Amino acid sequence: MSSVEAVDVRQLINQCALSRWQKKLIALCFIVVALDGMDIALMGFIAPSLKAAWGVSNHQLGMVISAALIGLALGAMVAGPLADRYGRRLLIILSVFFFGLWTLATALAQNVEQMMLFRFLTGLGLGAAMPNVGTLVAEFAPERRRSFIITVVFCGFTFGAASGGFAASWLLPRYGWHAVLLLGGALPLLV
Repeated sequence: MSSVEAVDVRQLINQCALSRWQKKLIALCFIVVALDGMDIALMGFIAPSLKAAWGVSNHQLGMVISAALIGLALGAMVAGPLADRYGRRLLIILSVFFFGLWTLATALAQNVEQMMLFRFLTGLGLGAAMPNVGTLVAEFAPERRRSFIITVVFCGFTFGAASGGFAASWLLPRYGWHAVLLLGGALPLLV
């Protein structure tokens, strides 16, 4: 009969250098946060084109943008307990798929009401991704570098928002606002 020794995983993580697997996890989490930032910022970039194409008021546009933020808050509140039960990896993958899918649907919206619903659903996925990425990175980062690594991962948000701006400035004049949302939906699905 062999004896089994207990291993303190936290101590093991703290003592070792970052492994290839940990670096890959950090990079993937950075990408998820960047896609999150891009998606949240896209509506601001397409707002003038949407107003011109559909003749929507600032109030209606505000409602569409707010719908995503309400969904984001609800998604963040629900995602933690679900991740504790089913696992962070699964929930992050599902949330990225979810917000990518609903961003694509937003590109195909026929009116403001549909767009508001689709952005709310997009927000649920966006909100589920962010806190779980932060928790996952914190769980696998050594204590001595945890703050720095989390900061780097969440810089992805600004990187994604800025990348969305560059993409929108190129896509809008050539292909219209639909193309910006199509890109914002296709990238998460590819990841």
